[in-house]
Amino acid sequence: MSVAFLNLRGTATFESSAKVLVKRGETKGVFSQYVRTLSWEEEIASQIEMMKSLVVIDRANELLDEFSPEGYDPPGTVYPSSVNAGVIGTSNVIWLTYESTDPVFCEIVVNSLVNAYKDYYQEFRTPPEMNDFFNTELKIIKDEIDYWLDRKERVFRSWDIVDLKEQSKYIIISRTSYQGKLDELVEAIGSKQVMIQQLQKLSQAGKEERIAGSSTFAESNLEQNVVLSLRSSFHQLKITESELESKFTDENLELVRVRKQIKDVERMIDSEIRTQILIQSAQLDVLFERERTLKAIITRLGNESGEIPSKEVEVQRIETTLTQLNENYSELLEQHLNAKIAIASNPEWTVTILSSATPARKRRTRDYVRLALGPLFSVMGALGFAFFIDSLDHSLKNIAEAEEVLGMHVLASFPDAKMK
Repeated sequence: MSVAFLNLRGTATFESSAKVLVKRGETKGVFSQYVRTLSWEEEIASQIEMMKSLVVIDRANELLDEFSPEGYDPPGTVYPSSVNAGVIGTSNVIWLTYESTDPVFCEIVVNSLVNAYKDYYQEFRTPPEMNDFFNTELKIIKDEIDYWLDRKERVFRSWDIVDLKEQSKYIIISRTSYQGKLDELVEAIGSKQVMIQQLQKLSQAGKEERIAGSSTFAESNLEQNVVLSLRSSFHQLKITESELESKFTDENLELVRVRKQIKDVERMIDSEIRTQILIQSAQLDVLFERERTLKAIITRLGNESGEIPSKEVEVQRIETTLTQLNENYSELLEQHLNAKIAIASNPEWTVTILSSATPARKRRTRDYVRLALGPLFSVMGALGFAFFIDSLDHSLKNIAEAEEVLGMHVLASFPDAKMK
């Protein structure tokens, strides 16, 4: 009676349960249709332990607020020792229970556990493996694309490339044009050098030759008119000198004046020749400088033209690589999408919640144990108490005890007066 009384006064424990159906087997990979299946015992045992694992329990703790009634604050977290799971017969149906002193919390925990177990296979098992693979591959390709785009930008910037084909045409046209200008310039230099040689030769010639050839070096109309005027004055003075020489002696003032004018005209013509030599020499220096500039430009264009084939090869290599990488990236994105569709339509694991958490019911898990052990403990207590009382009785109960205590032989004994 005392055991039953204690059991009735004990704290009530509540239990809630749910059932889930697990599709057995898993594919070896995203692109493989082969399904690997373990034995029934291994598979179910693994799933039972998975339902009680910390991975599922931690996920269930995150879902407690989602399954809590409005205004209810969960008193704590899920205790792994209170979670229990098993299988119904030889089926793929697994039951899950949770024990707690709070019936509301007990039901919340069961709903959280079965949904956490379902989420594990839908979110944390196959999809992350697939996503990790594709994300890694996509990142590798994206990094390569970024590298080649950066290389393309650096090559175009260092080589000053805008449109290589148009630049190649421009170089060819420009080189042809500058070569034509150079040919004309070389011809002009030759003509200028011939003129300078003629002027130098003329400056060293006799008086009559200088006067006669003075009309050949003038280039502009103004210079031509000046030279012609000097020659005309020279000839007119020479005629006047001849006339005066026939009439007068050398001391004649008019004749002296005319001869002085003739010498002045000769000096002016000589000065004009020297001036022309200086002018033509300066112009020749300018032409030489232009020639050096044109040759440098043509050489540079030639070098650029020679580099065009290697630049075209490098640009083509970069463009081909970028095209291939972009195609690979697009193809991998398509494969990723197809894999997601395949998993969504035919997942590796299917977890179906057959029944959500049942209303919590009382369960005294230790009642039968107490009732079974109560009588046994009572007998053992009674025996112990009897031995204890017996140990307190120091009276002599028989002849043997009397002889043992007194150390003497008993000669006679008197019967108990109460005995009849």
